[in-house]
Amino acid sequence: MDKERTAEVQSKLLEMNKLIARLDPAIRAAAFEIMVPYYFEDKPAARKTKEDKTKEGGGKSSKEDVDVSDLGAFLEIFEHAKPADNVMLLVAWLYSQYGAYSIQVKEIKELSDASGLVIPNRADNTMRQAKDKGKGLLFSQQGKGWKLTVSGELFVKNTYNVKKGNKSLPKD
Repeated sequence: MDKERTAEVQSKLLEMNKLIARLDPAIRAAAFEIMVPYYFEDKPAARKTKEDKTKEGGGKSSKEDVDVSDLGAFLEIFEHAKPADNVMLLVAWLYSQYGAYSIQVKEIKELSDASGLVIPNRADNTMRQAKDKGKGLLFSQQGKGWKLTVSGELFVKNTYNVKKGNKSLPKD
């Protein structure tokens, strides 16, 4: 890299840092991933939808189709008409990043605001009542947060084709 390009990248990163520093630590990594295409390309890269990928792959869809490294790309793959399903979508992404842990309602709210997803006013009630096909509960309450049960983990894995993440949780 030449010095001019290095200085340009540095200034963009510092500008991004100013914006991201004001966010909750739990969503800073996701916000950074969302912002990178806007800062380092003329326009965001066109993401391929799941349908495009299956057409290219001969109509076969596999678990490798889901890109969980970028929240924006992950959200583009799935469309939900119900706000409650958007809560589950965000939970699935968090699960793919950090595994099963006690998810705070505040985290879900901040992620939905950052990504533009519509969620219910009371995401805690959504998690409290979430069931798989009317059977087992998907969450158990732990303090002020909600942790996926074993049934919940299986539901998220099967519905969204994600694997359990192992990143450490951001410190507050």
